[in-house]
Amino acid sequence: MPNKAILTVEAYLEALGSRDMERILSHFAPDASWTIPGDPALTPWAGRRTGPEQIRRSLTAFFAAVEPLAFELQSMVEADGQVLVPGRYASRFHPSGQVLESEMILRFTVADGLITDYRVFEDSLGITRSHVGRPLPASSA
Repeated sequence: MPNKAILTVEAYLEALGSRDMERILSHFAPDASWTIPGDPALTPWAGRRTGPEQIRRSLTAFFAAVEPLAFELQSMVEADGQVLVPGRYASRFHPSGQVLESEMILRFTVADGLITDYRVFEDSLGITRSHVGRPLPASSA
């Protein structure tokens, strides 16, 4: 049976898949940090946020700009309240309409059944270029 930290992450990911903002935010501590690599001037959901309202703004921008096409997670690994989740995704970015396929690792820190820190490790350059309509050259992808 998965431990409490993994169960918390699984519940968050289920809520994220439904795009139910209140369910999503219910899994975060009041002072949780949220870090997605990238320049928020180019990709408005990127950057470091603190607390549910800032996380809500990031997610609202993400939901408006990113259409998920595929999302595949591998086995979660937990140690000392940190949960690592490797995976792959494909997304269409608006307004460019460009699609990016990439690998990622999600890192969660969980305490008392709530996420206290969330970080994404992914191809932030590829995301930014796809979002603004400047894909990477074929030899770089």
